[in-house]
This record gives sequence, C-alpha cells and structure tokens, in this order.
Amino acid sequence: MLWRNDFRVMLTTEKPSERLTDFLENRAGDHLRSVLQYDSDDKTVVHVRDDVADEYSDDDVAAVMQDLRLEAIEKSHQESLYDHGELNCTVRCFDDAIELHFPREEAKGTVVALDADVLEAEAALVGECMDALGDTAD
Repeated sequence: MLWRNDFRVMLTTEKPSERLTDFLENRAGDHLRSVLQYDSDDKTVVHVRDDVADEYSDDDVAAVMQDLRLEAIEKSHQESLYDHGELNCTVRCFDDAIELHFPREEAKGTVVALDADVLEAEAALVGECMDALGDTAD
C-alpha cells in the first residue's frame, strides 16, 4: 500500500498536468510526444520530446491551441447532444500519433500526444474500421 501513500503525497505536491506527465513517462516511455496544459489566455508546455519540438513552429502550436480552446468551449454543447454523461476526453488518431484532449472547463484543458504505436490495440481497431469503410465515401 505504499504506492497509495506516495500517490496522495503526489496529489498535493504536483499540478494535475505534471502528475499526468509522470504517469505517461512511466507508462509510455519514449512514445510520449508532448503534454500541454492550456487555459483561455496561456499555454504551458509540460513535456515535449526534442524531435517533436523541431516539427512545429510557434505559429503551428498557437493554431493547435486555439482549436483546442474552441473544442473545450463546445464541451457543454457536446454533453447536451449525447446522453452519455460528462465528456472527459476526445481522441484523434493520425498515421503517426494519437492525440488525447482532456477538456476540463470552458477554454481550459490538457492535451497529450503519443506515438501511434503506443496504442496498438486501439489503433488496430480504428484501422480495421477504416478498412471496412474502404477508400470511397457513401
């Protein structure tokens, strides 16, 4: 039960985005691409892998952050459309990365990027669904 005590200490000494980063560094290792925390006015880069940082300009990051803020604003609207409870996370599957967006409140949240192969089972399911859909639109 020592880990529970350590976890309680961690809850009081670290910000949630830092706890998430620690968890993902242990769980995903080098497959963790980035963790960013944002609110309506600012963003904090909690973690970014060097090769990922080299891929994006400041303008690129600003555009992504603006998109995420807009999505967070839509959180309550999305919750009203679906009778599924609170919206906790959205997932975007790209060829090379998986993006996890955790909107917390209006214009505030955390976004995580992982290498696509870290979620092999989930990525395989998405890939199989895409294969079933085929290359043509309905």
